[in-house]
Amino acid sequence: MPGKHTNFTLIFLFLISLVITLNCSTTKQPRSIPPSKLLREAKQFFKLDDPERAKKHIETLIEDFPDSKERIAGLMLLADVHYKEREYEEAKFNYQKFTELYPAHKFADRAHFYKAMANYKLSDLASRDLTPVHSALEGFENFINDYPKSIYKGQAQKKIKKCLDLLAQNSFEIGKFYFRTGSYQSAIIRLKSFMVEYPSHSFIAETEFLLAESYFREQNYNQARAHYKIVLKKYPRTEFAKQARLQLRTLRKL
Repeated sequence: MPGKHTNFTLIFLFLISLVITLNCSTTKQPRSIPPSKLLREAKQFFKLDDPERAKKHIETLIEDFPDSKERIAGLMLLADVHYKEREYEEAKFNYQKFTELYPAHKFADRAHFYKAMANYKLSDLASRDLTPVHSALEGFENFINDYPKSIYKGQAQKKIKKCLDLLAQNSFEIGKFYFRTGSYQSAIIRLKSFMVEYPSHSFIAETEFLLAESYFREQNYNQARAHYKIVLKKYPRTEFAKQARLQLRTLRKL
């Protein structure tokens, strides 16, 4: 009987090992998708406006294949996906990461440019905070200095003008606000500063007139008269020249 018991034990052990083997084979992890396929499919999802699947593929590529050549393109694509989805903080982070990891790459200028663009886009979302505008302006100016022959130089120059215009508008509106609220001394300081910083801006005629008006309200008639005359001389065809002429007539009666 011992022989039968031994055979039974061997059969039992064999069955156990078979079950374990089958179980392992069914739970075995599938082979990883190669990086080239991950990148190719991520690009397809990006074109098909499926950003979540695109990001998932890229993140897998970056995490699983950190030393692959596809990782470089993947990181740029990840930033582009965020940018397209108006996730500008995330886009800015990944463009910055690209420039830090691959400063000599042929697309480093693109990363720098779109990082500045992300800041510029953030300025559209910020109602009063001008920090993104200043950051964008600095980014575009540094970009032109660092990449004077880049294909993005023309776009950067246009954005610099727009950034300056946004800053100028803000400065002008503050001066105008002080004037409307009767804070004439503050208005004078802000308007004079505007004229120094933005002497050729389209608001300069109105700024000169408001400056004259502020002096007039402060009863500083000599300064008011001087600035009304500047409006007449430099901007004779504007609506402000007509108002300045009327105010000069008023001053003659005082």
